[in-house]
Amino acid sequence: MLQPKKGFKLKIVILGPDGAGKSSVIAGLMQRLNRSGRPVQMRHLKPRMVAKALRRPNAIDTDPHGKTPRGPLLSLVKIGVWLGEEWYAHFFQEKRETLFLCDRYYHDLLVDPTRYRFGAPLWTARLVGRLMPRPKLWILLDAPAEVLQSRKQEVTLEESARERQAYLAFVRNQRKHAIVDASQPLDQVIADVEDAINGAVTGIEGNRG
Repeated sequence: MLQPKKGFKLKIVILGPDGAGKSSVIAGLMQRLNRSGRPVQMRHLKPRMVAKALRRPNAIDTDPHGKTPRGPLLSLVKIGVWLGEEWYAHFFQEKRETLFLCDRYYHDLLVDPTRYRFGAPLWTARLVGRLMPRPKLWILLDAPAEVLQSRKQEVTLEESARERQAYLAFVRNQRKHAIVDASQPLDQVIADVEDAINGAVTGIEGNRG
């Protein structure tokens, strides 16, 4: 892993539908980066203040599409708090010279509002998304819907296919992005993700040189 110059932080967002292997890829990548001596931290998507208030800081929702949406007001409050948390973390919690691996990010809500029980107009979520701190690189773990379903069946085949296309459309509109074939063996996926991160670091160094 290349070592970027001092003075900046590198936030990488890893996206993908259920079954793309995000958790396994991030775990393997963390091991590689820790062995290299590179300061690295992982961040989950859940807004931390909201989770703490609900006393569920590490809770995992096993049925993300099975609950009714929240009301519009509560949905707006949640994404407002979320926005404030991300900027607070950006300025006061994210240390420089550190690589941050984000398991999903706010914009995941735009792809799959049902998962987040979002009950307000989607244009409000898009507006807040434009105000969020931007990562240095978006990485999409992409695989055919049939592969996703063979690994995890939380949603239907049709929904897996829809999510895949929505993620592809979103990521391709981001200036700095990489699409990694997640149907490959895990070690190869991890290697490809690491290569993408190395490329982002090299690009930053070139811009600063």
